[in-house]
Amino acid sequence: MKLVAHSRAMRGLLRQARRYAGVDATVLLTGETGVGKDALARFLHYSGPRRGEPFVTVDCPGLPDTLVESELFGHERGAFTDATAARPGRFELAGRGTLYLDAITRLSPSGQGALLRVVEERRVMRLGGTIASDVRARIIASADAGVDEAVREGFLRPELYHRLSVLPLHVPPLRERTDDILPLAQLFVAEVSARLHRPPPGFDAGAQDALLRYRWPGNVRELRHVLERALVAGLGDTIRVSDLPLDVLEFDEASLAPAGATRPTLEQVERRYIELTLQYARGNQTRAAAILGISRKALWEKRKRYGLR
Repeated sequence: MKLVAHSRAMRGLLRQARRYAGVDATVLLTGETGVGKDALARFLHYSGPRRGEPFVTVDCPGLPDTLVESELFGHERGAFTDATAARPGRFELAGRGTLYLDAITRLSPSGQGALLRVVEERRVMRLGGTIASDVRARIIASADAGVDEAVREGFLRPELYHRLSVLPLHVPPLRERTDDILPLAQLFVAEVSARLHRPPPGFDAGAQDALLRYRWPGNVRELRHVLERALVAGLGDTIRVSDLPLDVLEFDEASLAPAGATRPTLEQVERRYIELTLQYARGNQTRAAAILGISRKALWEKRKRYGLR
């Protein structure tokens, strides 16, 4: 996932990330699921002096409690029943590069304790080993937006949190950086089209409007998946509203409110939803009525009432 920074929020974030790239202190990336924390971790690595060294990712939720220390620190032959050969851990594999701990709040309590010791002492020893080696890798960790709550509720050890968040970076959700939506969409369409060996399609006005109005609870990752489906399903040289999933036809109701009002009227909400549904159904009255859960006659009456063609 590449970083796109057309919005003011992302431009500011990347300026700060460039300053952090050349510093050896630990970094904690926070933000909602799918905002691009993994991409930002790679940006930090490849923008700094360690760019020629390994970038090693640890998927913390995927580490069973019984294997945390073996995976992170490695083991010697015979250290436990299945240890038929010596194996380096992730810290050793990272060398002088970067070790990225993804979703640190999902690491087990015992794993967090073992990690804390290594972060504090900057030395690691393989299970069954007798010689400790220096940790030379830079550590970057990520956590969901509710990391403070995770600390309060005991899902993340406070000492480890403070050790990892020397340099904090927060990635804003996609709904707060709408200037990035269409450039990201164009990037993803170009990437997927290249894989499908076809020219990238454009977007009609209705599709652009739908993409900009949708709240994107799954953030950048959801945007990519939506466009992949649209490209695989679509056959034309333009992505239209009808190529998008129906849930993307949601919209920001506040933008429909008249001047001075805090919320739109029920009629305004209904008119906009019927309009988008008709676009999605490409004007097919039967299909639009079925999606809306009303009869064709009721749909015709509402179109006449709201002046929809």
